[in-house]
Amino acid sequence: MPEKLLTLAMVCARVSLSPSYVRKLIQQGKFPRPSHVFGSRAVRWSESSINDWIEKHCSET
Repeated sequence: MPEKLLTLAMVCARVSLSPSYVRKLIQQGKFPRPSHVFGSRAVRWSESSINDWIEKHCSET
């Protein structure tokens, strides 16, 4: 079964962060970059990369 791809809105809902803060974390290297880029405005994250970030982030606190 192919892995689910998440939009920015879906990622933000899952991690409870605003889109601007997610972008800031990406620029700082503290959040996974999109795994699929379909143009300048269409990006997607693999569900597993977000789940891994959540697990790592929750274990540090």
